[in-house]
Amino acid sequence: MNAAVVVSTIGRPQLLDRLLASLHEQTLRPSDVVVVDQSDDGDTRKVVDSWMDRLPVRRSTSARGLSIGRNVGIAALGDYDFVAFPDDDTSYLPDTLAQAAAAFASAPAVGAISGRLVGTPGRPAQFTSFADRRMRLDHRTVWTSAIENCCFFRRAFLRAVGGFDEDLGVGAASPWQSGEGTDLLLRGMKAGWPILFDPRIVIVEYNPELPSLGERAYHVKARRYARGTGRVFRRHHGIGSQVRVVVRPLAAAALSLARGRRALALWYLQRAIGRIEGITGRVLSGPRE
Repeated sequence: MNAAVVVSTIGRPQLLDRLLASLHEQTLRPSDVVVVDQSDDGDTRKVVDSWMDRLPVRRSTSARGLSIGRNVGIAALGDYDFVAFPDDDTSYLPDTLAQAAAAFASAPAVGAISGRLVGTPGRPAQFTSFADRRMRLDHRTVWTSAIENCCFFRRAFLRAVGGFDEDLGVGAASPWQSGEGTDLLLRGMKAGWPILFDPRIVIVEYNPELPSLGERAYHVKARRYARGTGRVFRRHHGIGSQVRVVVRPLAAAALSLARGRRALALWYLQRAIGRIEGITGRVLSGPRE
């Protein structure tokens, strides 16, 4: 199978270089790699140029926004059977693309497959709620066992369902700074496409800039991402699910405060407020960076 890779990046050349090195080491070599550069300097171009004699990689540009960059990358691809969208702070194990291809081959009707995100020593992955077995995802488990930087999409799926919603995701012009991958998967499910999770497919996350729990930036990020979550719940889930997705972090905030863990309580509270903002479409004042 022909595996394509699209990477949207902004100003992190060293991380991008690590990712491209991992693509070079794949047992199933990618047939097409598009790096969508959203930075204002020439460092990303230099990294891409340094790999052009070893990888089928080329550089494109786009306006700011992760979803915009991914859609530009999709449009630039040539022939492929499935495509991946790793973040620039991730890398692949040598068999990651081969495992994805094998999973697609064993399930011809499946439109998309999510692998498993792992961290490095001392830096756990941000998203850690994956299942421990291969399974078909539904509208609930897609939230806990799929994330877009671990997902692989058939070309036919993207043609039928469309690309990423550019109103969602990091860097979007809207307040909804996450949820674009889950939204795409849920749209696919509604159109009848099966979605799988396969823990044998592994992606490594480095998180070099992850703030600590007590930092204001951590709470800002939680609030922004939670707004996207709330927006996607409003689109795809009923009122009962919308209420539950707000009540859970509120309850966790109360429990954390009772245990004297004030920073954690504030983090849960920002998640709850952000989800309310996404569900209602009304953005309140919040913590500033």
